[in-house]
Amino acid sequence: MTTKNFKILLADDDATVRILAQAALENAGFEVMLACNGTEAIRLFEETPANMIMLDVEMPDMDGYSVCSYIRKKIGNELPIIMVTGMDDVQSINRAFEVGATDFIAKPINWNLLSYRLLYLKRAYLNLLALKVANARSAAILSAIPDTMFIINDRGIIMDICSHADTASWLIQDSADPLKLSLPEDIASLYLDAAGQARRNGTVELFEYPLKPSNDKSRYYENRIAVIDSEETLCLVRDITDRKDSESKIFHLAYFDNLTGLPNRQSFMERLKSEIKRAHYADNKLAILFLDLDGFKSINDTMGHNAGDTILKCAADRLHNSTRHSDFVSRTHKNHSEINLARLGGDEFTVIIPNLSRAEDALILAHRIRKTMRRPFHLESRDVVLTTSIGIALYPNDGDNAETLLKHADTAMYYAKNEGRDNCQFYNADLTLQAEKRMHLENDLRNALQQNEFYLVYQPQLDITEGNFQSVEALIRWQHPEQGIISPLDFIPLAEENGLIIPIGEWVLRTACAEAVQWHNNGQCLDVAVNLSPMQIKDSELVNKVLGILTETGFPPNQLVLEITEGALMEHNENTLTTLHTLRNHQIKIALDDFGTGYSSMNYLRRLPINYIKVDQSFVRDLLDNKDNLAIVRAMISLSMNLGFSVTAEGIETLRQAQVLKYFGCNALQGYYFSKPISAEKIHCLLNQKWSIQASSPNAIDHENS
Repeated sequence: MTTKNFKILLADDDATVRILAQAALENAGFEVMLACNGTEAIRLFEETPANMIMLDVEMPDMDGYSVCSYIRKKIGNELPIIMVTGMDDVQSINRAFEVGATDFIAKPINWNLLSYRLLYLKRAYLNLLALKVANARSAAILSAIPDTMFIINDRGIIMDICSHADTASWLIQDSADPLKLSLPEDIASLYLDAAGQARRNGTVELFEYPLKPSNDKSRYYENRIAVIDSEETLCLVRDITDRKDSESKIFHLAYFDNLTGLPNRQSFMERLKSEIKRAHYADNKLAILFLDLDGFKSINDTMGHNAGDTILKCAADRLHNSTRHSDFVSRTHKNHSEINLARLGGDEFTVIIPNLSRAEDALILAHRIRKTMRRPFHLESRDVVLTTSIGIALYPNDGDNAETLLKHADTAMYYAKNEGRDNCQFYNADLTLQAEKRMHLENDLRNALQQNEFYLVYQPQLDITEGNFQSVEALIRWQHPEQGIISPLDFIPLAEENGLIIPIGEWVLRTACAEAVQWHNNGQCLDVAVNLSPMQIKDSELVNKVLGILTETGFPPNQLVLEITEGALMEHNENTLTTLHTLRNHQIKIALDDFGTGYSSMNYLRRLPINYIKVDQSFVRDLLDNKDNLAIVRAMISLSMNLGFSVTAEGIETLRQAQVLKYFGCNALQGYYFSKPISAEKIHCLLNQKWSIQASSPNAIDHENS
């Protein structure tokens, strides 16, 4: 069965999720059927049975649990059924498995990895079907070949062999004590004990044992002992090695990560709960290390998932080597437990350190792991160096249950990332306070638009040739009623995370256009630049929203500049290019902001319908003191001019920076040297200002300094 004709039934009451999932799965080659609730999912499945089912837990009319239970009762347990649950909703996950779910996917869904997850489940499903066919063939053969059967008396002497000679060749009948000659003494004793038990209780006794023939792997046998009469007992022997192997495989799939071989989240949580109970009764401490590979996402994005998988497997091996019992100095307790590793998903790993003597010992191990992870990962095409951020939570100081400890270790890990990555941080209550503060800020952000707490200021942009200000950049500010001015660096990332950047971005565009129209009515004609977030660029309604706002406010399209960061365009697709071309066709100008901070190729730049390049202020700041920055800025301006773009430099703070940039051919300058951002009411003050910047080469400036 190919992926193309492999049908997936997707049931979710969220239209956005259905659209995104359908796009991701069809892009991977699956055939997708969509249902908006549980009742429709059952109807579609009965009309056209699917090969895999993906169910949202929470749906109106009939939830995912009910649908899963109904399908399981109707067709059995083979069909893969994936439940979509909340990331921290352990209760929902447990219930999903109870009603027969094959796997679960945590929200928010990683759309880039969804198809790979389902491809893996498809492969496992097809292997299961193949295994079923193989078992059916085996059953047909075994139905014609009876199990090994023999009869023993009350002294353990084999009285008769009921099987074909080849299936019972291991039995020795012509002997005074054939059972003990045929089998190891301990297994022969099992037969005799079971036979005695069957006679006494009048029952059929069942037992299993492993047997390892010479030069072969161990095999498992199931034995049934049934009493014939007061002297004879029937023994039926069945080889159950395949069943044991299947049980082992199923256990491994349920409790271990297929890529790295490490225990998975479910296994980790069960082991952590067990270790907490042990620590509680023994009055011991334990630690959890929560690890995340810094920069791993960029590896997947730039080098592909095969390279990412290779790194994850190597990282798992390094964790094993870093946590060997013989190397870890804190293992002084005679009855210590082994250090436990797990992969929770993605590039997140955990370590349980039981019987912890000192908190410092957890830090010692964390630093050892960091040191190990810094070594280059050797891939086929190149070596890659990654670092690791580690959060540490201690029992019982930081929590008395598994969920709390894991959450606090995760919080500490994010704190380690925020502190510059490649470091370790212990959890403490201050981190929770920071998280709560962030949560309250997010709640306040949701009300800020309705409460009119946002306002705009404008950063003037000097036209070097004309010597006056002909454009401004609109910048949002938040006047919090209790906390005062909130920096955009604090609330813009929050808005991007929770999706509020879309309505906030629309407010900025509408307000900037409306205020600019008032300037125009007063004879102050300035171009206005407005920043677009990456989420706005991906919005399929962006063009209609921009054109609607221009019509609503009456602002001329040819005087609007939409600024898009280079980083946002790194994830471009054809839809993004189409959107930009459509905006350009309506005479709206496009500027590439923060140029030099991304990884744009020359060929990519030529494809973009942009008018302006904005050199990032990080290059301008050290322009006169850093020869590398000087060379980079010169090259960027030269490249932009050759491609026909106008160049604006940001972050101008001194006259000499302005002189050098004019010498290089820069078209416009922006920065505190000319003006800080000002309110809309003060725009008129710009119009009478004239600036005369004399071009000066870097060499001339060096000569003056000497």
